[in-house]
Amino acid sequence: MNVLGRTSLIGAYVCPRGVFTIECLADGASIAVERRFEVSVQVEDAMSAADQVVRALRSAGITKADVAIVIRGFGVAHHVLQLPPAKDELLTPIVEREVRRLEPDLGVAAVAWIPLPPMESSALEGPPQQRSLLTAAVPEVVVQAIQKRLEAAGYRLLHLTALPAAMQRLQEEFDGGTESLALVAPLPDGAFIGFSLNGGLRLIVEPPPVQNEESESAALAEEVELGAMFVRQQFRGSPIDRVTLIGSKVSLADAEETLAGRLHVPAGRLDVKDLSPAALAALGAVLDARSLRPLTLGGRTRTRAQDRAKTALESVAIALVLIVALLGAWVTFEGARGKRASNALLAAHRRIEQEAFGLGPVRSTAEQRRMVREAVGALRLVASDRTDLQRALSGIASVVRAPLRIDSLRLVRAPSGWLGSMAGSVTGSTNARAVESLHDLYRELPQRLSLDSLRLDQLRYSDVEDAGPAMVRFQLSFGIPSGRKD
Repeated sequence: MNVLGRTSLIGAYVCPRGVFTIECLADGASIAVERRFEVSVQVEDAMSAADQVVRALRSAGITKADVAIVIRGFGVAHHVLQLPPAKDELLTPIVEREVRRLEPDLGVAAVAWIPLPPMESSALEGPPQQRSLLTAAVPEVVVQAIQKRLEAAGYRLLHLTALPAAMQRLQEEFDGGTESLALVAPLPDGAFIGFSLNGGLRLIVEPPPVQNEESESAALAEEVELGAMFVRQQFRGSPIDRVTLIGSKVSLADAEETLAGRLHVPAGRLDVKDLSPAALAALGAVLDARSLRPLTLGGRTRTRAQDRAKTALESVAIALVLIVALLGAWVTFEGARGKRASNALLAAHRRIEQEAFGLGPVRSTAEQRRMVREAVGALRLVASDRTDLQRALSGIASVVRAPLRIDSLRLVRAPSGWLGSMAGSVTGSTNARAVESLHDLYRELPQRLSLDSLRLDQLRYSDVEDAGPAMVRFQLSFGIPSGRKD
């Protein structure tokens, strides 16, 4: 009803089985349900659903109202997604892409999402928690049909949302615990079963409508039991602590007892002023519309959300323009400084060349002196090497005496000194005498020469057998360190 032209706040649950509305009175943060009016009729499309809302409001004498609608069916899709931690503006395009991947036939649609509490409490240390999101989408033609029909009748579409969002708001408002629970709403077009872990819906089951109301309790209990088993499998054995039945329904008077006996957990009822499940779903739409972060698919709440995003985008764009302007000014200033520095460097280089022109004769004299010093040094090195070589040959000649005979002597100049290789033979009355003479040479050679290495590379006896003396052939290699300093 309208009092003194007051705009009514209407919540409506719209589904293919009818339109179920409530009139609310909002006073600050509180909401009171004034009355409800329900129309159970087959609804074919979104335009027909909007017409039914208009008829219900006019029949109740409401001529001016803000309408918050929770819609089910008519192409509405919803999913619970787990995504890596990121800011909202980064997640929005990712969510839309994922929803379109999961719903390839969606077409032009409005996509929205709200964050859910994390699965587990975040630890003080460790990797960031993944973000849980409740997402929904509806074709744009559905949103436009409902909005245009309401506006044509003089009403205003305040909010359009999906059923899971309304159930999430009901849980937050009337059951804010973090226990694992099953929400069961026996709606006219089929039950809604949502499994909530740590305060957020993680699994949603929507079985078809039950034809026989006598077995409705047993059918609901069976669906909840199957869903609870899937929750245990999907979420690492998380058990269901209790079951909450949404709203009052005559055919489900024994539902609490049936659910408790089937699942062996406590079962209760979320009952507000004896509202039906459909009326409570409509109340969930009102609660979502008044929340700080609604899941909005259409209406004024979506316009406000788009305006906020546009304002934020404009702020970012202005900030980027300012940054680009400052960057341009800085580049211009630094370019001018660089140009001045380059000119100063060129002037200094020219002055140095002018002053260095008079140093040409001095440089030429210094270069000639350097070349003379290097030539004298080279001559001294050659003389020193020659002296070392003569000393080495004299030492070798002094130790090589009969019966030793040198067949070849090879000396090579290396960076570390002279490397020598000496081959020859030694004779004796016996092989032992020949080896003993060779040993004397091996022992005396280091005493006559300054050697840093001496080794016997080869020793073999002569293969010729005759009546003459024994002969042993040998090869020695040695190193004579350099006596000069380069």
